Amino acid sequence: MEFDLCPRSHAREVRTAIGSALCTACVKQVERNLRALPSLHQESLYHMSSHRRISNPTKVSGSRKRDHLNVSVLDARHNIAAVLGSWAQIVVEERAVPAPARSVPQLVRFLTHHLDWLTAQPPAADFADEMESLRTELLGVIDPAHAGHRPPSAACVVDYCTGNIIASPQTSGSAKKVSIRCSSGHSWEMREWLALRKLMKRKREEEA
Repeated sequence: MEFDLCPRSHAREVRTAIGSALCTACVKQVERNLRALPSLHQESLYHMSSHRRISNPTKVSGSRKRDHLNVSVLDARHNIAAVLGSWAQIVVEERAVPAPARSVPQLVRFLTHHLDWLTAQPPAADFADEMESLRTELLGVIDPAHAGHRPPSAACVVDYCTGNIIASPQTSGSAKKVSIRCSSGHSWEMREWLALRKLMKRKREEEA
């Protein structure tokens, strides 16, 4: 009897859980990452500004520090809302369920509720990677020791295109249709994801 293997990186081959595209450990990990996001998102508020010393020694001591907006925190907070919203939109479109509020706690609650469905879909590994990336990115702006992780990407499958496909789906247009795009502008609908993954895998193997 053949068994499907978890598509995420493991030190050894690991079977997928019953009814899931991921192994049991990965499903538990993605749930832990999801549940950690609201508190990390809230914690990042305290890192929105950074203090820099004014070099002029004649200034009084009370004015030696100046608040500067921490752009990396702004980017991380925007990114988490956008990525969670995109995955939630996939669930809404595919399962015909009401959309959640756009706050991070509500989006996390919604995705956690639909986690069994999400981890059974073809993009399950990318969903898990995205949730891990969001957690790492927020930890990075709170504690720089965790910085350096970036969302996964792959070379575009269109001939002669030099762009990269970002693994996370994106919402575009007034109809808020979810699509997957490359940095050069090519796009695919979510229903094309399975075929797109095969093309991405084939291109990686050809370039190896």
